[in-house]
Amino acid sequence: MKLATFDAHGAERLGLVLAHPLTGEEWVFEPGPSQMRLAEYAKRGTSPYVATRPVFWESPPTSMIGFLESGADGMARMRRFQDFLLSFLAKNDTFILLGAGHRVAEVKLRAPILRPRLIFGLVQNSPTAWRHVPDRQHLNVFPQGHQRPQGAVIDPGEPIVLPYSARVSGGWNPELAVVIGTGGRDIPVSQAMAHVAGLTIVSDVTVDYFRRDMFAQPEPWDWFEDAMTSWGDKKSDSRFPMGPYLVTLDEIGNPYDLLCYTRQSGYLRDRSHTGAMNIGIERTVSWLSSFRALHPGDVIHMGTMGYDGSPFPFEPLDGDVIESEIERLGVLRNPVTYLPKPESGRGDVAPVDLLPSAARALIGTPDESIPSPGAWSVDHARHFWTVFGNYSMADRKEGLTRRPYPRFLAAPNTALAADGAGVHIPLRAHTLTVGCELACVIGRVTSRASVEDAARAILGVAPMTVLRDSSFKDAVVEPASPQERHLPAVYARWADGFNVIGVLTPVDDDAWQGKVCRIAVEGVGTVETNTADYLFSAAQVIAYITRYITLFPGDVLALGPLGDELVLPDAVSRGASLTGYAEIDGLGRVTFSLG
Repeated sequence: MKLATFDAHGAERLGLVLAHPLTGEEWVFEPGPSQMRLAEYAKRGTSPYVATRPVFWESPPTSMIGFLESGADGMARMRRFQDFLLSFLAKNDTFILLGAGHRVAEVKLRAPILRPRLIFGLVQNSPTAWRHVPDRQHLNVFPQGHQRPQGAVIDPGEPIVLPYSARVSGGWNPELAVVIGTGGRDIPVSQAMAHVAGLTIVSDVTVDYFRRDMFAQPEPWDWFEDAMTSWGDKKSDSRFPMGPYLVTLDEIGNPYDLLCYTRQSGYLRDRSHTGAMNIGIERTVSWLSSFRALHPGDVIHMGTMGYDGSPFPFEPLDGDVIESEIERLGVLRNPVTYLPKPESGRGDVAPVDLLPSAARALIGTPDESIPSPGAWSVDHARHFWTVFGNYSMADRKEGLTRRPYPRFLAAPNTALAADGAGVHIPLRAHTLTVGCELACVIGRVTSRASVEDAARAILGVAPMTVLRDSSFKDAVVEPASPQERHLPAVYARWADGFNVIGVLTPVDDDAWQGKVCRIAVEGVGTVETNTADYLFSAAQVIAYITRYITLFPGDVLALGPLGDELVLPDAVSRGASLTGYAEIDGLGRVTFSLG
């Protein structure tokens, strides 16, 4: 089956896509209105369905996420709906379903999953990353990737909006994206495909903007700034087209036998094949579920299969169209457009219509901002941002040279938990450490903020307890690549609930500075650090991120470790119970329990 999210008559809708059996035209049918029209038709005394009325749902799904949450039963009902429609349309007048069905050419297709909570993209998941490198004698075979924000997602046909630049350096790749249908935790490899609803296409667009900042610094560059600038450009607004459809596995056949193509304004750039993966869908799904629960609508894109990021053969002009095609999944087309040349060094605030669509939808609504710290909860957090090497001893302890920019990355929002949380320790966990960090919450849609504007966008600050699991690092076999060696430090805090945030406190300007941070665990000990050791303030980090990435109301930013942490007894990873707290003088305390 082909499923679509689309707009019709000003509303977001779910539809089943069919080639009309008489004309071959693609139509999209809404489950609820279609069932209602068929019920009206069946009431006629002359209707062949007067005795066997076609009813597929008691409560038809209206959104893609709602449909996926209905599980195997919902999928079976949609298949019966499809079979009936194909037979009905071949024998009856389509007029009966007008208004419930639409020509695809006459509606606006949206990204199949509009606001994924997880967008995990694998990198270096193809032989193109290592087959020509003689020093690579072995691979550490685990999924290597990063989390994208919702502001990067754009629809089929929606412009890839690039900031003004005198010269553009970048490219894009077509990638196979997996959409989770049935959630779960600790999913065996042998059962992983049963948790996949279907596949779609994404265009993995990267254009160097953050990257230029690193290139302006003297070498050597460390892995964290390399990853931040490379992946930061991928996380930027409007860099992640998705679509056109979610295609179920039964319609695809072998997902490892699909041809991929890219075109720029009609010219073929590259072709590749989905069989060129180091790690497949099954292992990736199983690995992710070993430390975080998967949920319906989670998106995993499997990385570049062919030449990694074919550069633009010529700089794309405003209106040029890029295409990503994967056999049996369709063609994803998006034009390129540029923001106007800024009138000042920082540039003007982006017009509302140039914000990413997920943020644009909030403007003018009550969800555009959060009115007070007390109105915020962890459920408001669409995104969770973390910072690395942001303390005074990072150069000596980690070899991270001081730079004029913070090393930021995104983590899944499911890694957050509220004050008092009982943290589930994954079965895979090895040695656990626990530390205290300063966290803040964004209060409103924030784009291209100055440091002063960023400070005003902060809803409040709070202490955060951060757990880290050594199992990712312990699995790495040396000699390893810089990415294999350092990425485990990113994953270490990604498990569900490993970042417990306290109650928000509003602060003015620099009132958070020079505060003692304390982490204490019963029977283990206490460690103290100080916020004076932070190199970048929250406002400085926000201003840097929002040059190209829009932050959303409720987003959480953690300023990173301050060096010293507690090592927990091995018994904790085997189920022993402990309680503890993190506190920052004058900014509150957050409690947690383990086991």
